[in-house]
Amino acid sequence: MSLVKNEEIKNTVTGLWKQYLLTAVADDILMGEISNHLYVENIDFQGLAAKKGENYLASVVADTAFGDTIEDAVSQLVYDREEMKPYSELLDFMEPEELIERILSCISMHIARYSPKSVTENPYFKHVRVRGRAECGHISLTENDYLPGEFIQTYNGTFRRNDPFSTCAAGYFDGRVRFPVLLEDGNVWMSIVLSEIQSMALPVEKASGKVITYGLGLGYYVYMVSSKPDVESVTVIEKNPDVISLFRKKLLPQFPNKEKVQIIEDDAFDFIRKQKDGEFNYAFSDFWGGFYDGLELYLRFASGTAGFVNTVHDYWIESCFADLFFRPAVMQFLMEDILERKVRITDQGKKVRRMQRAFIDFLRHEKPALTGTDEIYRLLDYASLIPLMRKFAAYFSHR
Repeated sequence: MSLVKNEEIKNTVTGLWKQYLLTAVADDILMGEISNHLYVENIDFQGLAAKKGENYLASVVADTAFGDTIEDAVSQLVYDREEMKPYSELLDFMEPEELIERILSCISMHIARYSPKSVTENPYFKHVRVRGRAECGHISLTENDYLPGEFIQTYNGTFRRNDPFSTCAAGYFDGRVRFPVLLEDGNVWMSIVLSEIQSMALPVEKASGKVITYGLGLGYYVYMVSSKPDVESVTVIEKNPDVISLFRKKLLPQFPNKEKVQIIEDDAFDFIRKQKDGEFNYAFSDFWGGFYDGLELYLRFASGTAGFVNTVHDYWIESCFADLFFRPAVMQFLMEDILERKVRITDQGKKVRRMQRAFIDFLRHEKPALTGTDEIYRLLDYASLIPLMRKFAAYFSHR
């Protein structure tokens, strides 16, 4: 392995560890409040942005929404220092007052204001309407809404060298927004929200020729790619007959290019065993609900599709899997193999820990060249990390 342990490399890894801990604390606070449906009120979002700018507005909103929670979190790091390791190590780098400001700044960087038009002007929203409530078996089709100032998770999707460990972005609308949802037994299973639109933008752009997508949902991806002139056909693999039935009755008739769409009731894993390489030009997988249920499915499916050479395959929220699960494992690898220090990264359950440990072993087997700071950042970037993840998927499935 081309792995150098000089002072430059060691200082880079130490700085990355500090960034990792800071971002982990900030993201935990941010996602916790989003899960609790935090919203801010009594702020003139549009007026303040017009007078002072979006960055100033973001700092005001962050302080209003998260200020008290950040102070409580830092107090816990101070008074429960041993119990809160490794995050309390941040106090080795800075005083509590500075840490409060750094966490607040980190959160402020990751929140943004959105106009309802960012959703309502989307082609799907302009042409597809959900009226009332429709049901088929355990599945229901209806609408939900976001209040002005209610925090939502948005799509990260960009690697930044000055912010390498960010796992989430967030935002809020300055007006009320209604959006379609699918419910399974009364619980939200899938919805077309801002993060959905953002996370599918690149897979929509890349699609051309004969397209196949695994997973139907509300048909957002199907709508967007079938509307492209350079897309000849869209084949959908969906195993839930109730989802298919609701889609055919309530949504597909509103699609302007519905003649391009073919729906096959089948399991995605079963279908790819029969699928011929090159039968489709572009393939997009989207049959998991989110990060945690999706990780195992992603690894299995990426392994199953690894043999396709003439069909380009992409996977929904693959970059989020990199942010949440694989890049932290790289950080642990760097700490162990360069600083020779055992560390604990964010605990996300036994299955994730097992996968991360296997990925670290895989990195040692791959022997990435790490002889300078630039090469370390290159390993953390999606351009290098995602191909490694896809290669690891086959390695992991055969362990």
